[in-house]
Amino acid sequence: MDMLKKMHNPGLDGKGGYKLLAPSQKYNLAFCTEEEISIAEHFREFVDAELMPYRHDLEGGWHRDPALAKKTIHRLYRKLHEFGVTKAILPEKHGGPGLSPVVRQMINEELSRADIGLATKVGKLHWAISVMVAAGRDDLLEEFAPKLVGEDAWTACFAITEPAGGANVEDPALAYKTLNTVAREDGDHYVIKGHKLWPGPSGPAENFQSDDLKGHMGYWVVAITEDGGGDDNVGIFHVPADADGLEFSKPYEKMGFCYSEANTDIWFNDVRIPKRYRIDTKPGQGTQLIKGYVIGLGRLAGAARLTGLSEAVLETCMDWTQNRIIAGTPMRQRSLFAATLAEMWRSIEISRQYYLSVTAQVARPDIYGNPWDAQMKAKFSAARSFAGDTAMMVTNRAMQLMGSAGYAYESHIEKYMRDYKIVQMWLGGAERDRMDMSQGLYGPFKWAGDN
Repeated sequence: MDMLKKMHNPGLDGKGGYKLLAPSQKYNLAFCTEEEISIAEHFREFVDAELMPYRHDLEGGWHRDPALAKKTIHRLYRKLHEFGVTKAILPEKHGGPGLSPVVRQMINEELSRADIGLATKVGKLHWAISVMVAAGRDDLLEEFAPKLVGEDAWTACFAITEPAGGANVEDPALAYKTLNTVAREDGDHYVIKGHKLWPGPSGPAENFQSDDLKGHMGYWVVAITEDGGGDDNVGIFHVPADADGLEFSKPYEKMGFCYSEANTDIWFNDVRIPKRYRIDTKPGQGTQLIKGYVIGLGRLAGAARLTGLSEAVLETCMDWTQNRIIAGTPMRQRSLFAATLAEMWRSIEISRQYYLSVTAQVARPDIYGNPWDAQMKAKFSAARSFAGDTAMMVTNRAMQLMGSAGYAYESHIEKYMRDYKIVQMWLGGAERDRMDMSQGLYGPFKWAGDN
């Protein structure tokens, strides 16, 4: 049995003795089973023991040593693979444990307590699996299964954004008209030409080979099949990491996710792939997968990760304010500071219960709609936007409470503050979230000026 799925008796207390932060308290039986909560408890203990001590090393330490960062990322990712996390949602018929969408979000939350970039790296593989499962591509899942369930660890990447339009891919009114990456049929192949920004982890295939990481499984690429786009002319294509014609920029130097996510430009210079590597197989299925599983459920995963990051900040702040003594009394027992910590927890708790509720609704499309429907996209967007606002508030409040200690490298607060922002911005960002919420509430409509 996989280590991730072993049963475990959950304890009463979370880290630091905070009962309300223990999986047995924070994960609601209205949305989860007792077994799923036990899995979350077991994974939380793994995160605390195996990942938390190395949070600074994921950025190469104070001096940002890239060799230390790469070694740490690959080593911890391998530990996650051995623990069964990377294949957690792979269906049982393909050799995986087939854990539920709720467990997937619990993994996102608990792993993000240690490092949201590492959670995102795991999430890219989950993303690829979920899209192939949704498309009914058992043939591709069977092809990739030996890598997913084998002893070696592999990574993967989605390539969505382009230079022209930025978040236009996320705007249903534009119907992919601004996409310029084109996959053209050529006999038994597609030939892909175009330019993508920000995909990660990306780069030369050898960058993802080490004693702990076997390699890169490739790129799941959003591309149009005819100039001008349109909902019926878009799809998702798998491009092997070592395909001829791939060209990469150097990794971007970023505020957060400094090494855990190697983001580059990718140029597809007439990259030739077999026809079977087009994930969608039916007219209109490509746009459903992109709207529902790439954008919509991608935002929901972001909500869980942001919630986990916020909880880690709260835990750190509560521990520090217990040990910071003011006139003989722990700081957190002073009413002003106690109220601030309570507000931080309240927002985290609401964020969690909402993303769990929406995750449960995904399993009932007969009642709530398909993931690509406007009303579900509105809920995904509400979950991510609220969790993003929570992360912004919690990191700021923690730094205010902790003062110079929060600002210092050693506390980890400054890293959590740097890391949350990109998760709040990707897949359309907080503003796009609001617009998609309105579309679900009283749409459909187009913005002024759209044709």
